[in-house]
Amino acid sequence: MSELDKKLFDQSWNYKNRDKILNRLQKNNYDILIIGAGITGAGVAREAAMRGLKVALIEMQDFSSGTSSRSSKLAHGGLRYLSHGDMDLVKESATERNWMRAHIPHLTRPIPFLFAQIESGKYKKRDILSAVKIYDFLSDNDSEFKNFKKHEWYPPEKVFESEPAFIREGNLGAAVYYDNNIDDARLTIETLKEAIIRDADIINYCKVMGYVKDNKKIIGVKCRDLENDNEFEVKGTLIVNATGIWTDELLENYPDDIPKPLIRPTKGVHLVYRREHVKNKMATIIRSITDDRAFFVLPRDKDFTIIGTTDTDFDGDLANPFCNKEDADYLITSVKYYFPTAELGYENIISTYAGIRPLVMQKGKSESEISRKHIIFFSDDGLLTITGGKLTAWRNMAEDLLKKVDEKEIFPDIKRETHFSKQKFLISIDKEDWLKELKNLDIQLDEDIANHLYQQYGKGAIKILEIVKEDLSLKERIIEENNFIKAEIIYCLKYELTPHLIDVFCRRTEMTLWINHRKSLEAAKKIAELMAKEYSWNEEKKNEEIEKYINYIKKTVDFIK
Repeated sequence: MSELDKKLFDQSWNYKNRDKILNRLQKNNYDILIIGAGITGAGVAREAAMRGLKVALIEMQDFSSGTSSRSSKLAHGGLRYLSHGDMDLVKESATERNWMRAHIPHLTRPIPFLFAQIESGKYKKRDILSAVKIYDFLSDNDSEFKNFKKHEWYPPEKVFESEPAFIREGNLGAAVYYDNNIDDARLTIETLKEAIIRDADIINYCKVMGYVKDNKKIIGVKCRDLENDNEFEVKGTLIVNATGIWTDELLENYPDDIPKPLIRPTKGVHLVYRREHVKNKMATIIRSITDDRAFFVLPRDKDFTIIGTTDTDFDGDLANPFCNKEDADYLITSVKYYFPTAELGYENIISTYAGIRPLVMQKGKSESEISRKHIIFFSDDGLLTITGGKLTAWRNMAEDLLKKVDEKEIFPDIKRETHFSKQKFLISIDKEDWLKELKNLDIQLDEDIANHLYQQYGKGAIKILEIVKEDLSLKERIIEENNFIKAEIIYCLKYELTPHLIDVFCRRTEMTLWINHRKSLEAAKKIAELMAKEYSWNEEKKNEEIEKYINYIKKTVDFIK
Protein backbone atom coordinates (compact mmCIF):
# COMPACT_ATOMS: atom_id res chain seq x y z
CA MET A 1 0.00 0.00 0.00
CA SER A 2 1.38 3.42 -1.01
CA GLU A 3 1.69 6.38 1.35
CA LEU A 4 -1.15 8.08 -0.50
CA ASP A 5 -3.38 5.02 -0.06
CA LYS A 6 -2.71 5.11 3.69
CA LYS A 7 -3.73 8.77 3.85
CA LEU A 8 -7.04 7.99 2.15
CA PHE A 9 -8.47 6.70 5.44
CA ASP A 10 -6.43 8.41 8.16
CA GLN A 11 -9.41 10.33 9.63
CA SER A 12 -7.56 13.66 9.61
CA TRP A 13 -10.29 15.32 7.52
CA ASN A 14 -13.29 15.11 9.82
CA TYR A 15 -15.29 17.42 12.02
CA LYS A 16 -13.42 16.52 15.20
CA ASN A 17 -10.20 17.80 13.58
CA ARG A 18 -11.71 20.98 12.18
CA ASP A 19 -9.84 23.25 14.65
CA LYS A 20 -6.53 21.70 13.57
CA ILE A 21 -7.31 22.54 9.93
CA LEU A 22 -8.20 26.11 10.90
CA ASN A 23 -4.93 26.46 12.81
CA ARG A 24 -2.91 25.30 9.81
CA LEU A 25 -4.74 27.71 7.52
CA GLN A 26 -3.74 30.62 9.74
CA LYS A 27 -0.14 29.46 10.22
CA ASN A 28 0.89 28.40 6.70
CA ASN A 29 1.66 30.39 3.60
CA TYR A 30 0.23 28.57 0.57
CA ASP A 31 1.19 28.46 -3.08
CA ILE A 32 -2.45 28.47 -4.19
CA LEU A 33 -5.43 29.53 -2.10
CA ILE A 34 -8.76 28.62 -3.74
CA ILE A 35 -12.08 30.22 -2.85
CA GLY A 36 -15.03 27.93 -3.59
CA ALA A 37 -15.46 24.17 -3.21
CA GLY A 38 -17.76 23.23 -6.03
CA ILE A 39 -16.37 20.84 -8.61
CA THR A 40 -14.38 23.66 -10.26
CA GLY A 41 -12.54 24.64 -7.08
CA ALA A 42 -12.13 20.98 -6.10
CA GLY A 43 -10.63 20.24 -9.51
CA VAL A 44 -8.15 23.11 -9.20
CA ALA A 45 -7.16 21.89 -5.72
CA ARG A 46 -6.53 18.36 -7.01
CA GLU A 47 -4.63 19.57 -10.08
CA ALA A 48 -2.41 21.94 -8.10
CA ALA A 49 -1.71 19.41 -5.32
CA MET A 50 -0.85 16.69 -7.84
CA ARG A 51 1.62 19.09 -9.50
CA GLY A 52 3.45 19.65 -6.21
CA LEU A 53 1.95 22.94 -5.00
CA LYS A 54 0.90 23.68 -1.42
CA VAL A 55 -2.88 24.14 -1.56
CA ALA A 56 -5.59 25.62 0.63
CA LEU A 57 -9.30 25.84 -0.17
CA ILE A 58 -12.04 27.75 1.63
CA GLU A 59 -15.81 27.29 1.15
CA MET A 60 -18.47 29.53 2.71
CA GLN A 61 -21.16 26.82 2.75
CA ASP A 62 -20.70 23.06 2.58
CA PHE A 63 -18.64 21.45 -0.15
CA SER A 64 -20.62 21.29 -3.44
CA SER A 65 -23.60 23.00 -1.81
CA GLY A 66 -24.22 25.19 -4.86
CA THR A 67 -24.46 24.10 -8.47
CA SER A 68 -22.25 21.03 -7.96
CA SER A 69 -24.89 19.12 -6.01
CA ARG A 70 -27.87 20.29 -8.06
CA SER A 71 -27.08 19.29 -11.64
CA SER A 72 -28.73 16.67 -13.85
CA LYS A 73 -26.09 14.32 -12.40
CA LEU A 74 -24.60 13.35 -15.73
CA ALA A 75 -21.06 12.85 -16.99
CA HIS A 76 -21.81 13.67 -20.63
CA GLY A 77 -20.44 15.34 -23.70
CA GLY A 78 -23.46 17.58 -24.22
CA LEU A 79 -25.04 16.38 -27.46
CA ARG A 80 -27.25 19.49 -27.71
CA TYR A 81 -24.23 21.78 -27.97
CA LEU A 82 -23.53 20.37 -31.44
CA SER A 83 -26.50 22.36 -32.73
CA HIS A 84 -24.79 25.51 -31.36
CA GLY A 85 -21.59 24.70 -33.23
CA ASP A 86 -19.64 24.10 -29.99
CA MET A 87 -17.56 21.22 -31.36
CA ASP A 88 -14.58 21.98 -29.10
CA LEU A 89 -16.80 22.03 -26.01
CA VAL A 90 -18.37 18.68 -26.93
CA LYS A 91 -15.00 17.07 -27.63
CA GLU A 92 -13.58 18.39 -24.36
CA SER A 93 -16.52 17.07 -22.33
CA ALA A 94 -16.85 13.74 -24.17
CA THR A 95 -13.16 12.86 -23.80
CA GLU A 96 -13.23 13.87 -20.11
CA ARG A 97 -16.34 11.70 -19.66
CA ASN A 98 -14.44 8.75 -21.14
CA TRP A 99 -11.51 9.33 -18.79
CA MET A 100 -13.83 9.38 -15.76
CA ARG A 101 -15.50 6.18 -16.93
CA ALA A 102 -12.08 4.49 -17.06
CA HIS A 103 -10.60 5.94 -13.88
CA ILE A 104 -13.58 6.48 -11.55
CA PRO A 105 -15.49 3.39 -12.73
CA HIS A 106 -17.66 2.90 -9.65
CA LEU A 107 -19.06 6.43 -9.81
CA THR A 108 -19.42 6.88 -13.60
CA ARG A 109 -22.25 4.59 -14.77
CA PRO A 110 -23.17 4.22 -18.47
CA ILE A 111 -26.81 4.54 -19.49
CA PRO A 112 -28.46 4.42 -22.93
CA PHE A 113 -30.12 7.60 -24.24
CA LEU A 114 -33.07 7.53 -26.66
CA PHE A 115 -33.11 10.36 -29.21
CA ALA A 116 -36.35 9.85 -31.16
CA GLN A 117 -37.52 11.15 -34.51
CA ILE A 118 -41.08 12.37 -34.11
CA GLU A 119 -43.17 13.13 -37.19
CA SER A 120 -43.35 16.92 -37.74
CA GLY A 121 -40.71 17.31 -35.04
CA LYS A 122 -37.64 19.55 -35.23
CA TYR A 123 -35.14 16.82 -36.16
CA LYS A 124 -35.24 14.38 -39.08
CA LYS A 125 -33.51 11.00 -39.12
CA ARG A 126 -30.53 12.39 -41.00
CA ASP A 127 -30.13 15.17 -38.40
CA ILE A 128 -30.23 12.75 -35.50
CA LEU A 129 -27.85 10.25 -37.11
CA SER A 130 -25.44 13.01 -38.08
CA ALA A 131 -25.45 14.30 -34.51
CA VAL A 132 -24.76 10.95 -32.83
CA LYS A 133 -22.11 10.03 -35.42
CA ILE A 134 -20.28 13.29 -34.79
CA TYR A 135 -20.75 12.78 -31.04
CA ASP A 136 -19.12 9.35 -31.17
CA PHE A 137 -16.33 10.61 -33.42
CA LEU A 138 -15.48 13.58 -31.19
CA SER A 139 -15.56 11.30 -28.16
CA ASP A 140 -13.15 8.65 -29.39
CA ASN A 141 -10.92 10.24 -32.05
CA ASP A 142 -7.35 10.85 -30.82
CA SER A 143 -8.44 9.86 -27.31
CA GLU A 144 -6.80 7.19 -25.16
CA PHE A 145 -10.15 6.49 -23.51
CA LYS A 146 -13.19 5.45 -25.55
CA ASN A 147 -16.91 5.66 -24.92
CA PHE A 148 -18.74 2.72 -23.37
CA LYS A 149 -20.56 1.84 -26.60
CA LYS A 150 -21.32 3.42 -29.99
CA HIS A 151 -24.76 4.51 -31.13
CA GLU A 152 -27.37 2.36 -32.92
CA TRP A 153 -30.48 3.25 -34.92
CA TYR A 154 -33.71 1.65 -33.65
CA PRO A 155 -36.64 1.36 -36.07
CA PRO A 156 -40.07 2.11 -34.51
CA GLU A 157 -40.81 -1.52 -33.56
CA LYS A 158 -37.51 -1.77 -31.65
CA VAL A 159 -38.19 1.55 -29.94
CA PHE A 160 -41.56 0.24 -28.76
CA GLU A 161 -39.95 -2.99 -27.57
CA SER A 162 -37.16 -1.18 -25.68
CA GLU A 163 -39.23 1.72 -24.36
CA PRO A 164 -42.83 0.42 -24.40
CA ALA A 165 -44.39 3.42 -22.59
CA PHE A 166 -42.87 5.98 -24.98
CA ILE A 167 -45.18 7.78 -27.41
CA ARG A 168 -46.09 5.71 -30.48
CA GLU A 169 -48.05 8.25 -32.49
CA GLY A 170 -45.71 9.78 -35.08
CA ASN A 171 -42.72 7.84 -33.76
CA LEU A 172 -40.39 7.16 -36.72
CA GLY A 173 -37.52 5.51 -34.87
CA ALA A 174 -34.67 6.66 -32.66
CA ALA A 175 -30.93 6.72 -32.19
CA VAL A 176 -29.63 5.15 -28.98
CA TYR A 177 -26.31 6.50 -27.73
CA TYR A 178 -24.47 6.37 -24.38
CA ASP A 179 -23.65 8.83 -21.63
CA ASN A 180 -23.30 8.33 -17.85
CA ASN A 181 -25.01 8.89 -14.52
CA ILE A 182 -22.82 10.37 -11.80
CA ASP A 183 -23.37 11.67 -8.27
CA ASP A 184 -22.07 15.22 -8.66
CA ALA A 185 -21.67 15.93 -4.93
CA ARG A 186 -19.85 12.65 -4.31
CA LEU A 187 -17.56 13.39 -7.28
CA THR A 188 -16.73 16.76 -5.66
CA ILE A 189 -16.01 15.19 -2.26
CA GLU A 190 -13.74 12.53 -3.77
CA THR A 191 -11.94 15.17 -5.86
CA LEU A 192 -11.30 17.19 -2.68
CA LYS A 193 -9.93 14.06 -1.01
CA GLU A 194 -7.50 13.63 -3.88
CA ALA A 195 -6.05 17.02 -2.87
CA ILE A 196 -6.21 16.35 0.88
CA ILE A 197 -4.14 13.17 0.70
CA ARG A 198 -1.52 15.34 -1.02
CA ASP A 199 -1.51 17.63 2.04
CA ALA A 200 -4.02 20.28 0.95
CA ASP A 201 -5.90 22.08 3.76
CA ILE A 202 -9.61 22.32 2.97
CA ILE A 203 -12.36 23.80 5.13
CA ASN A 204 -16.11 24.47 4.85
CA TYR A 205 -18.37 27.04 6.51
CA CYS A 206 -15.75 29.79 6.29
CA LYS A 207 -16.71 32.92 4.39
CA VAL A 208 -14.22 35.20 2.63
CA MET A 209 -14.98 38.73 3.84
CA GLY A 210 -12.26 40.61 1.95
CA TYR A 211 -8.69 40.52 0.70
CA VAL A 212 -5.30 41.03 2.28
CA LYS A 213 -3.23 43.23 -0.05
CA ASP A 214 0.38 44.31 -0.37
CA ASN A 215 1.18 47.08 -2.85
CA LYS A 216 -2.33 46.71 -4.37
CA LYS A 217 -1.78 42.96 -5.00
CA ILE A 218 -3.89 40.31 -3.27
CA ILE A 219 -1.73 38.12 -1.01
CA GLY A 220 -4.44 36.54 1.12
CA VAL A 221 -8.03 36.60 2.32
CA LYS A 222 -9.89 37.71 5.42
CA CYS A 223 -12.25 34.97 6.59
CA ARG A 224 -15.00 34.42 9.11
CA ASP A 225 -15.50 30.94 10.51
CA LEU A 226 -19.29 30.67 10.40
CA GLU A 227 -19.32 27.79 12.86
CA ASN A 228 -17.70 29.79 15.69
CA ASP A 229 -17.94 33.39 14.42
CA ASN A 230 -14.16 33.84 14.56
CA GLU A 231 -12.21 35.93 12.06
CA PHE A 232 -8.79 35.05 10.65
CA GLU A 233 -6.52 35.51 7.63
CA VAL A 234 -5.06 33.02 5.16
CA LYS A 235 -2.05 33.93 3.01
CA GLY A 236 -1.14 32.62 -0.43
CA THR A 237 1.06 33.41 -3.41
CA LEU A 238 -1.87 33.05 -5.81
CA ILE A 239 -5.56 33.49 -4.95
CA VAL A 240 -8.10 31.71 -7.19
CA ASN A 241 -11.75 32.76 -7.45
CA ALA A 242 -13.69 29.57 -8.24
CA THR A 243 -16.99 30.62 -6.72
CA GLY A 244 -19.32 29.88 -9.65
CA ILE A 245 -22.54 31.85 -9.29
CA TRP A 246 -20.87 34.12 -6.70
CA THR A 247 -17.99 35.05 -9.06
CA ASP A 248 -19.00 38.71 -9.35
CA GLU A 249 -19.12 39.13 -5.57
CA LEU A 250 -15.40 38.26 -5.36
CA LEU A 251 -14.29 40.47 -8.27
CA GLU A 252 -13.16 43.96 -7.27
CA ASN A 253 -11.91 44.95 -10.73
CA TYR A 254 -12.69 43.61 -14.19
CA PRO A 255 -10.34 43.40 -17.19
CA ASP A 256 -11.54 45.48 -20.16
CA ASP A 257 -12.63 42.42 -22.17
CA ILE A 258 -14.72 40.91 -19.33
CA PRO A 259 -18.47 41.80 -19.03
CA LYS A 260 -19.65 43.42 -15.81
CA PRO A 261 -21.52 41.62 -14.35
CA LEU A 262 -19.86 38.48 -15.66
CA ILE A 263 -22.35 35.83 -14.51
CA ARG A 264 -25.89 35.33 -15.80
CA PRO A 265 -27.53 33.01 -13.23
CA THR A 266 -30.20 30.66 -14.56
CA LYS A 267 -32.31 28.26 -12.54
CA GLY A 268 -32.57 24.57 -13.36
CA VAL A 269 -35.20 22.44 -11.61
CA HIS A 270 -35.46 18.64 -11.39
CA LEU A 271 -38.25 16.35 -10.22
CA VAL A 272 -37.67 12.85 -8.83
CA TYR A 273 -40.22 10.04 -9.25
CA ARG A 274 -40.15 6.33 -8.78
CA ARG A 275 -39.48 4.66 -12.14
CA GLU A 276 -42.73 2.70 -11.94
CA HIS A 277 -44.65 5.98 -12.16
CA VAL A 278 -42.76 7.45 -15.11
CA LYS A 279 -42.51 4.04 -16.80
CA ASN A 280 -39.26 4.80 -18.67
CA LYS A 281 -36.51 2.23 -19.10
CA MET A 282 -33.80 4.31 -20.79
CA ALA A 283 -32.77 7.94 -20.60
CA THR A 284 -34.72 10.00 -23.10
CA ILE A 285 -34.24 13.38 -24.74
CA ILE A 286 -37.59 15.11 -25.07
CA ARG A 287 -38.54 18.54 -26.36
CA SER A 288 -40.90 20.67 -24.34
CA ILE A 289 -44.33 20.98 -25.94
CA THR A 290 -44.44 24.45 -24.36
CA ASP A 291 -41.31 26.12 -25.77
CA ASP A 292 -39.43 23.36 -27.68
CA ARG A 293 -36.51 23.31 -25.21
CA ALA A 294 -34.78 19.95 -24.81
CA PHE A 295 -34.57 18.26 -21.42
CA PHE A 296 -34.08 14.76 -20.03
CA VAL A 297 -35.94 11.86 -18.49
CA LEU A 298 -33.13 10.05 -16.66
CA PRO A 299 -33.13 6.63 -14.98
CA ARG A 300 -31.17 6.30 -11.75
CA ASP A 301 -30.47 2.68 -10.85
CA LYS A 302 -33.56 0.50 -11.13
CA ASP A 303 -35.93 2.42 -8.88
CA PHE A 304 -35.89 6.13 -9.72
CA THR A 305 -36.19 8.68 -12.53
CA ILE A 306 -34.98 12.28 -12.60
CA ILE A 307 -36.86 14.70 -14.86
CA GLY A 308 -35.18 17.96 -15.82
CA THR A 309 -34.05 20.51 -16.25
CA THR A 310 -35.73 23.88 -16.66
CA ASP A 311 -33.61 26.84 -17.78
CA THR A 312 -34.86 30.26 -16.68
CA ASP A 313 -33.14 33.51 -15.66
CA PHE A 314 -32.99 33.86 -11.89
CA ASP A 315 -32.73 36.94 -9.65
CA GLY A 316 -33.54 35.41 -6.27
CA ASP A 317 -31.39 34.12 -3.39
CA LEU A 318 -28.49 32.32 -5.10
CA ALA A 319 -27.96 30.04 -2.10
CA ASN A 320 -31.58 28.90 -1.86
CA PRO A 321 -33.35 28.24 -5.16
CA PHE A 322 -36.42 25.99 -5.00
CA CYS A 323 -38.86 24.33 -7.35
CA ASN A 324 -42.22 26.07 -7.66
CA LYS A 325 -45.53 24.98 -9.19
CA GLU A 326 -44.75 26.63 -12.54
CA ASP A 327 -41.42 24.75 -12.78
CA ALA A 328 -43.02 21.42 -11.92
CA ASP A 329 -45.92 21.86 -14.33
CA TYR A 330 -43.56 22.81 -17.16
CA LEU A 331 -41.71 19.50 -16.82
CA ILE A 332 -44.72 17.30 -16.07
CA THR A 333 -46.78 18.53 -19.03
CA SER A 334 -44.23 17.47 -21.63
CA VAL A 335 -43.28 14.18 -20.00
CA LYS A 336 -46.95 13.18 -19.91
CA TYR A 337 -47.14 13.86 -23.65
CA TYR A 338 -44.17 11.61 -24.43
CA PHE A 339 -45.08 8.98 -21.81
CA PRO A 340 -48.91 8.97 -22.07
CA THR A 341 -49.45 6.38 -19.32
CA ALA A 342 -47.08 8.05 -16.82
CA GLU A 343 -48.53 8.72 -13.36
CA LEU A 344 -47.03 12.14 -12.69
CA GLY A 345 -49.33 13.68 -10.13
CA TYR A 346 -47.89 15.80 -7.35
CA GLU A 347 -48.73 13.00 -4.94
CA ASN A 348 -46.14 10.74 -6.60
CA ILE A 349 -43.24 13.20 -6.42
CA ILE A 350 -40.44 11.78 -4.27
CA SER A 351 -38.38 14.98 -4.15
CA THR A 352 -37.40 18.09 -6.07
CA TYR A 353 -34.21 20.10 -6.27
CA ALA A 354 -33.12 23.32 -7.94
CA GLY A 355 -29.72 24.75 -8.83
CA ILE A 356 -28.26 27.88 -10.38
CA ARG A 357 -25.94 27.67 -13.38
CA PRO A 358 -23.04 30.15 -13.54
CA LEU A 359 -23.44 31.01 -17.22
CA VAL A 360 -20.99 33.54 -18.61
CA MET A 361 -22.83 36.62 -19.88
CA GLN A 362 -23.37 36.74 -23.67
CA LYS A 363 -25.45 39.54 -25.13
CA GLY A 364 -28.43 38.73 -27.33
CA LYS A 365 -28.68 35.04 -26.38
CA SER A 366 -31.45 33.19 -24.56
CA GLU A 367 -30.77 31.13 -21.45
CA SER A 368 -30.51 27.83 -23.33
CA GLU A 369 -28.32 29.28 -26.11
CA ILE A 370 -25.48 30.53 -23.90
CA SER A 371 -22.22 28.62 -24.36
CA ARG A 372 -20.99 26.41 -21.51
CA LYS A 373 -17.34 27.17 -22.23
CA HIS A 374 -15.22 28.23 -19.29
CA ILE A 375 -13.13 31.38 -19.04
CA ILE A 376 -9.97 32.07 -17.00
CA PHE A 377 -8.46 35.52 -16.45
CA PHE A 378 -6.24 37.59 -14.14
CA SER A 379 -7.42 40.87 -12.64
CA ASP A 380 -4.99 43.74 -12.11
CA ASP A 381 -4.83 42.93 -8.39
CA GLY A 382 -3.54 39.42 -9.16
CA LEU A 383 -6.81 37.55 -8.53
CA LEU A 384 -7.18 34.58 -10.90
CA THR A 385 -10.79 33.81 -11.80
CA ILE A 386 -12.18 30.65 -13.38
CA THR A 387 -15.88 30.37 -14.16
CA GLY A 388 -18.44 28.93 -16.57
CA GLY A 389 -17.87 25.47 -18.02
CA LYS A 390 -19.59 22.12 -17.56
CA LEU A 391 -19.48 19.67 -14.67
CA THR A 392 -17.98 16.96 -16.89
CA ALA A 393 -15.05 19.15 -17.97
CA TRP A 394 -13.87 19.94 -14.43
CA ARG A 395 -10.44 18.27 -14.78
CA ASN A 396 -9.65 19.94 -18.09
CA MET A 397 -10.74 23.30 -16.68
CA ALA A 398 -8.29 22.87 -13.80
CA GLU A 399 -5.50 21.92 -16.20
CA ASP A 400 -6.23 25.00 -18.30
CA LEU A 401 -5.97 27.15 -15.19
CA LEU A 402 -2.56 25.71 -14.29
CA LYS A 403 -1.39 26.40 -17.87
CA LYS A 404 -2.48 30.02 -17.41
CA VAL A 405 -0.50 30.16 -14.18
CA ASP A 406 2.53 28.65 -15.88
CA GLU A 407 2.45 31.38 -18.54
CA LYS A 408 3.11 33.88 -15.75
CA GLU A 409 6.00 31.74 -14.42
CA ILE A 410 4.66 32.08 -10.88
CA PHE A 411 5.83 28.60 -9.84
CA PRO A 412 9.02 27.71 -11.74
CA ASP A 413 9.26 24.15 -10.37
CA ILE A 414 5.72 23.04 -11.18
CA LYS A 415 5.16 19.74 -13.04
CA ARG A 416 4.31 20.71 -16.62
CA GLU A 417 3.15 17.45 -18.23
CA THR A 418 -0.06 17.73 -20.26
CA HIS A 419 -2.87 15.50 -18.95
CA PHE A 420 -0.72 14.72 -15.90
CA SER A 421 -3.86 14.52 -13.75
CA LYS A 422 -5.56 11.90 -15.96
CA GLN A 423 -4.76 9.36 -13.28
CA LYS A 424 -7.00 6.89 -11.53
CA PHE A 425 -8.64 8.18 -8.37
CA LEU A 426 -7.20 6.46 -5.31
CA ILE A 427 -10.73 5.71 -4.07
CA SER A 428 -11.54 3.85 -7.32
CA ILE A 429 -12.00 0.10 -7.48
CA ASP A 430 -13.18 -2.14 -10.31
CA LYS A 431 -16.40 -4.10 -9.80
CA GLU A 432 -14.62 -7.49 -9.93
CA ASP A 433 -12.19 -6.46 -7.18
CA TRP A 434 -15.06 -5.15 -5.08
CA LEU A 435 -16.91 -8.45 -5.35
CA LYS A 436 -13.76 -10.28 -4.19
CA GLU A 437 -13.47 -7.98 -1.18
CA LEU A 438 -17.15 -8.49 -0.39
CA LYS A 439 -16.66 -12.24 -0.44
CA ASN A 440 -13.48 -12.11 1.68
CA LEU A 441 -15.10 -10.00 4.38
CA ASP A 442 -17.94 -12.54 4.55
CA ILE A 443 -20.72 -10.10 5.45
CA GLN A 444 -24.23 -10.90 4.31
CA LEU A 445 -25.69 -7.85 2.58
CA ASP A 446 -28.70 -7.53 0.30
CA GLU A 447 -27.47 -7.32 -3.28
CA ASP A 448 -29.02 -3.89 -3.85
CA ILE A 449 -27.27 -2.49 -0.75
CA ALA A 450 -23.92 -4.00 -1.77
CA ASN A 451 -24.28 -2.50 -5.25
CA HIS A 452 -25.25 0.88 -3.82
CA LEU A 453 -22.21 0.97 -1.52
CA TYR A 454 -19.85 0.10 -4.36
CA GLN A 455 -21.33 2.69 -6.73
CA GLN A 456 -21.19 5.51 -4.21
CA TYR A 457 -18.00 4.89 -2.28
CA GLY A 458 -15.58 2.71 -4.27
CA LYS A 459 -12.85 1.54 -1.87
CA GLY A 460 -14.74 3.41 0.82
CA ALA A 461 -17.33 0.62 0.64
CA ILE A 462 -14.68 -1.74 2.06
CA LYS A 463 -14.31 0.59 5.06
CA ILE A 464 -18.09 0.63 5.43
CA LEU A 465 -18.09 -3.18 5.57
CA GLU A 466 -15.41 -3.04 8.27
CA ILE A 467 -17.66 -0.68 10.25
CA VAL A 468 -20.51 -3.20 9.85
CA LYS A 469 -18.24 -6.03 10.99
CA GLU A 470 -17.60 -4.15 14.25
CA ASP A 471 -21.33 -3.54 14.80
CA LEU A 472 -23.80 -5.61 12.78
CA SER A 473 -26.67 -3.31 13.76
CA LEU A 474 -25.17 -0.68 11.45
CA LYS A 475 -26.14 -2.62 8.33
CA GLU A 476 -29.76 -1.73 9.09
CA ARG A 477 -31.54 0.27 6.39
CA ILE A 478 -32.41 3.85 7.34
CA ILE A 479 -35.74 3.65 5.48
CA GLU A 480 -36.95 0.19 4.50
CA GLU A 481 -37.67 1.01 0.85
CA ASN A 482 -34.25 2.60 0.24
CA ASN A 483 -30.70 1.20 0.11
CA PHE A 484 -29.00 3.57 2.57
CA ILE A 485 -27.61 1.96 5.73
CA LYS A 486 -26.38 3.37 9.03
CA ALA A 487 -22.76 2.28 8.50
CA GLU A 488 -22.32 4.58 5.50
CA ILE A 489 -23.33 7.54 7.67
CA ILE A 490 -20.63 6.61 10.21
CA TYR A 491 -18.15 6.41 7.31
CA CYS A 492 -19.03 9.95 6.18
CA LEU A 493 -18.65 11.29 9.71
CA LYS A 494 -15.27 9.59 10.23
CA TYR A 495 -13.61 10.31 6.89
CA GLU A 496 -15.28 13.48 5.58
CA LEU A 497 -15.65 16.94 7.10
CA THR A 498 -19.40 16.86 7.81
CA PRO A 499 -20.62 19.37 10.42
CA HIS A 500 -24.39 19.27 9.87
CA LEU A 501 -27.30 16.92 9.34
CA ILE A 502 -28.25 18.64 6.08
CA ASP A 503 -24.71 17.99 4.78
CA VAL A 504 -25.23 14.24 5.23
CA PHE A 505 -28.57 14.23 3.44
CA CYS A 506 -27.80 16.64 0.59
CA ARG A 507 -24.07 16.23 -0.14
CA ARG A 508 -22.43 13.18 1.49
CA THR A 509 -25.27 10.94 0.36
CA GLU A 510 -28.23 11.29 -2.02
CA MET A 511 -30.78 10.55 0.70
CA THR A 512 -32.54 13.87 0.13
CA LEU A 513 -33.30 12.75 -3.44
CA TRP A 514 -34.31 9.12 -3.02
CA ILE A 515 -36.05 9.13 0.38
CA ASN A 516 -39.66 10.19 -0.07
CA HIS A 517 -40.11 13.70 1.33
CA ARG A 518 -42.97 12.38 3.48
CA LYS A 519 -40.47 10.14 5.33
CA SER A 520 -37.83 12.84 5.79
CA LEU A 521 -38.54 13.35 9.48
CA GLU A 522 -38.27 9.63 10.21
CA ALA A 523 -34.93 9.46 8.42
CA ALA A 524 -33.65 12.71 9.96
CA LYS A 525 -34.28 11.47 13.49
CA LYS A 526 -32.29 8.28 12.86
CA ILE A 527 -29.32 10.11 11.31
CA ALA A 528 -29.37 12.79 14.01
CA GLU A 529 -29.07 10.06 16.64
CA LEU A 530 -25.94 8.71 14.93
CA MET A 531 -24.45 12.19 14.67
CA ALA A 532 -25.32 13.05 18.28
CA LYS A 533 -23.42 9.98 19.45
CA GLU A 534 -20.41 10.70 17.21
CA TYR A 535 -20.25 14.44 17.96
CA SER A 536 -21.62 14.46 21.54
CA TRP A 537 -24.59 16.66 20.63
CA ASN A 538 -27.08 17.46 23.37
CA GLU A 539 -30.83 17.18 22.80
CA GLU A 540 -31.17 20.86 21.89
CA LYS A 541 -28.47 20.67 19.22
CA LYS A 542 -29.90 17.49 17.79
CA ASN A 543 -33.40 18.97 17.48
CA GLU A 544 -32.00 22.15 15.94
CA GLU A 545 -30.28 20.12 13.21
CA ILE A 546 -33.44 18.13 12.51
CA GLU A 547 -35.55 21.29 12.29
CA LYS A 548 -33.12 22.95 9.88
CA TYR A 549 -33.20 19.97 7.52
CA ILE A 550 -36.98 19.51 7.66
CA ASN A 551 -37.52 23.20 6.94
CA TYR A 552 -35.34 22.79 3.84
CA ILE A 553 -37.38 19.78 2.68
CA LYS A 554 -40.65 21.67 3.18
CA LYS A 555 -39.43 24.42 0.86
CA THR A 556 -38.56 21.89 -1.87
CA VAL A 557 -42.16 20.65 -1.98
CA ASP A 558 -43.99 23.80 -0.90
CA PHE A 559 -46.18 23.74 -4.04
CA ILE A 560 -47.57 20.29 -3.13
CA LYS A 561 -50.73 20.85 -1.10
